[in-house]
Amino acid sequence: MTGGTVERSAAISELLGAADAFAERALAQEARRDRARPGTAAHHQHAHSATLWRVAEQTLRARISELELMSTT
Repeated sequence: MTGGTVERSAAISELLGAADAFAERALAQEARRDRARPGTAAHHQHAHSATLWRVAEQTLRARISELELMSTT
């Protein structure tokens, strides 16, 4: 492996860790949403927050996939 490949692999590993952390935060917000009474501000806030964490996770995982594809070519 070349230095660039090792660096890219390390970066991808870090990004995967971040994506996993985003997924955990989304789960936590979903749990809080489920405990909140529907229609309340708390319910809405936790639902919105969970959605934002999920979108961030999905976007990051898509970019990771692109980086992985680039490293194989």
